[in-house]
Amino acid sequence: MPAPRRTLLVGALATSLVAAAVGLAPQAATAAPAAGSSGEGWLRVGHLSPDTKGVDVELSSLSGGKKVFELDDVTYGQVSPYQELPVGTYVLSMRAADAPDSTPVISTDVTVDEGDASTVVAYGTNAKLRTTAFTDDLQQPGDGKAKLRLVQAATTAKSVDVSTSEGTAVAEDAAFGTATKYATVDAGKWTLDVSGSGQRGTAKVDLAGNTVSTLFVLDDSKGDLTVVPVTDAAATASTPSGGVQTGGGGAASDPVEQATHELIATLRSLFR
Repeated sequence: MPAPRRTLLVGALATSLVAAAVGLAPQAATAAPAAGSSGEGWLRVGHLSPDTKGVDVELSSLSGGKKVFELDDVTYGQVSPYQELPVGTYVLSMRAADAPDSTPVISTDVTVDEGDASTVVAYGTNAKLRTTAFTDDLQQPGDGKAKLRLVQAATTAKSVDVSTSEGTAVAEDAAFGTATKYATVDAGKWTLDVSGSGQRGTAKVDLAGNTVSTLFVLDDSKGDLTVVPVTDAAATASTPSGGVQTGGGGAASDPVEQATHELIATLRSLFR
């Protein structure tokens, strides 16, 4: 029996990095993998291609082709929760939304290793669509500290620099399609200065203590830079069991899911 279909969730609200920057809504924590999972790893998926329309995502085992899970109508800027999976190699396919028999816009093999967490993203323009897998380090930094990295997926900048207003470098010359190493900073509210290909801007983020976050740099609807901060691991997060069920108009089963639904609505309104 096929696994239930799920709508991909976004981790946080996109913020336009133009001269007049807007503030971020509070981040919604995504559940982190539990240490010591025997024979299993963790995987999440992100849609980072600005001119690729909504897609349905399917993950199947390479051996036997058994469908593992599906994600419906995934749109630009959305990142899923982690999915716990047995170790092995899988085929990740993306097709135009509601066109199950169409040729995939992209298909790639992904490997799940024991105890590891990965983020697989589709990025670039539709004509040059690519995928890559980033290894996630979800070891939390301890009370009073926050750990973060940057994924540079903005097609309008070949590379970007990100630093705090106090001068601490978060990323230097982060090339398109790459992820930086993790940096550890004091928890709290930070102003980030972002620049790339002649564009400059600022973003305000509120990093809770003992958390791990990824800052996704993307294009906004006007072609400027946007940053989407996603909380990868938090002290209050619990290990997911089978993923978060969404859609259908029902109420969210917990406060984190409810907050995520609200952020999805806000993000979609920004990109109409």
